[in-house]
Amino acid sequence: MSFRRIDIHAHLNFSAYNADREEVINRALEGGTAFINVGTDNVTSRESVELANKYEKGVYAIVGRHPADNVDEIFDPAKYRELLKHPKVVGIGECGLDYFHILPGGAEKQKNTFIAQIELANEFSKPLMLHVRDAYDDALAILKSHANVVGDVHFFAGTIEQARAFLDIGYTLSFTGVITFAKQYEELVEFVPLDMIQAETDCPFVAPAPYRGKRNEPSYVSEVVSKISQIKKLPVDNIEKALLINAKRMFGIDL
Repeated sequence: MSFRRIDIHAHLNFSAYNADREEVINRALEGGTAFINVGTDNVTSRESVELANKYEKGVYAIVGRHPADNVDEIFDPAKYRELLKHPKVVGIGECGLDYFHILPGGAEKQKNTFIAQIELANEFSKPLMLHVRDAYDDALAILKSHANVVGDVHFFAGTIEQARAFLDIGYTLSFTGVITFAKQYEELVEFVPLDMIQAETDCPFVAPAPYRGKRNEPSYVSEVVSKISQIKKLPVDNIEKALLINAKRMFGIDL
């Protein structure tokens, strides 16, 4: 099976796909789109691994605990060490800081959980899949102090200056279907070097144009790729090849 593109951040284990999960996966794979399924807690991380193990090629998993305070789980590294033994697990996340979904006094708890996952990433030499919302500067400070690995900043929505700071420490930045309808992202996409950018869907959320308002899926990452091509004024084929190289390098996957 030959892959032309990859969605580096999907959630196909979510209930939104209970009725047609296999159909959605086959549509992606048969259309030349590989994807990485990302956990948000121990349950969804296990489901991501199980899903990846059902397919010989093109489906991978990342395991970890989402930072938002509405995730009801105390992070236990031992549970994730077990999952990290699987060869289809290519990273740790989505982890980070989320000050938008935060309870009073929650910042310190989020930071401790983030650091614990960074330490696990260091232990296993796995890249991080970062979820950062309203907390880019704090996340950068923690990474600089604790991380011996690099990773990707999922659904990046910071400033040019914050983008440069992540790029300077080796982190790629990924963009979703939002860039197909929100013009404020164009300057960011143009700024990020071609060898440091990634494409994702974050499905089932934020479907790109022309699918806005519908459930998102990995095959729609082609629309994100097309928009990157348009913004950077480069042929789609060039963008697809560059994005595959970036994902292979970051996550150590064979496509």
